[in-house]
Amino acid sequence: MLIEQSSQQIMAFEFESPFQQVLQQQRPLLRSFNKAKKWQLWLSDRPMLKRSWVNFAGLDKQKVIHITNIKNENLVSTIEKALQNKTCSYVVACIKHLNEQDKIRLHNAVLASDTTLFLVNDESDAQHNPYH
Repeated sequence: MLIEQSSQQIMAFEFESPFQQVLQQQRPLLRSFNKAKKWQLWLSDRPMLKRSWVNFAGLDKQKVIHITNIKNENLVSTIEKALQNKTCSYVVACIKHLNEQDKIRLHNAVLASDTTLFLVNDESDAQHNPYH
């Protein structure tokens, strides 16, 4: 994580990946999931989760699974399956586009499971613009 100070009132944070931002901002919540004997699933279309970040966040690296190279069009069904299996404490998914039908599908899948879902916007503009 790179921290730049533009002035005394404004600080801009730039993260190497959306996953690093989730680990930084949700660290206490994610660490609370370590107590469960379930997997911690991270899904993305490219490698973006570093072991050093997992260690820094204090997560049990033996419970963290990162599945990459999932095409955006297959991501919603992959998330649904993970939620239906109920073997994860949480699922973090980096997604580019989510239509209303996909939102409803995921909402229903979350309601039917006891799993927390973190959806991370992976739009290139939002990723590189700290004020977006």
